[in-house]
Amino acid sequence: IQALEEAAANRGVQVSLSGENARITGARRFLYEIVYNLVDNAVKYNVQGGRVEVAVAREGKNTVLSVSDTGIGIPREHQTRVFERFYRVDKSHSKETGGTGLGLSIVKHAAQMHNASVRLTSAPGRGTRVAVSFPPNAERAREG
Repeated sequence: IQALEEAAANRGVQVSLSGENARITGARRFLYEIVYNLVDNAVKYNVQGGRVEVAVAREGKNTVLSVSDTGIGIPREHQTRVFERFYRVDKSHSKETGGTGLGLSIVKHAAQMHNASVRLTSAPGRGTRVAVSFPPNAERAREG
């Protein structure tokens, strides 16, 4: 989150962190990439003066990291494809923000390395929420 403070400030986007402490055992670099890419997308594809909420919570035995934004949202027909490499919903907006179409693909693959699942809920004009659910004792990724 700290790495993206300047980008968020430049767009007038407020970023908040809430929840509880959690420990995930895994490849630090890939866990960082999950958080970084989710927050980066939430800032990039947000509206001027929008909000990004990062939360950590327990759901049953799982630890869930969620990133929610008040941004432009993703149309339903694109929601399953946004996790594909180089897929971009709106190429003109991505050129404006510098997107490559890799962020959510990286999130998906890094989550899979940790036996985690990824859920996306979104609506155009209403924002997006991405939740990564890490099961207990299943985070056995090794940094290569």
